[in-house]
Amino acid sequence: MASRLGSPNKNKKFLLKKLQEMYGESFDPIMKIAEIASKVENDESLKLAAWKEIAQYVYPKLKSIEVTGDSDNPLVTSVQIELIKPAN
Repeated sequence: MASRLGSPNKNKKFLLKKLQEMYGESFDPIMKIAEIASKVENDESLKLAAWKEIAQYVYPKLKSIEVTGDSDNPLVTSVQIELIKPAN
């Protein structure tokens, strides 16, 4: 029987248990990455890489979708832009 989608397998549980033995019961690697990322100064690429890594655990990955029309009936798109003057 397959495990529930998103549930950690035995190897992940084992690794997390070992990390918690080393760093304390409340240790969470994702939270540690977030803590380090929030303290990074002067290296925006490192900070971005850390936040991108964390985002993978928070939001589902989206698949790209190619949308095309056929030769007889090509796709037509319409974009409407509304400019709003800020209130003073």
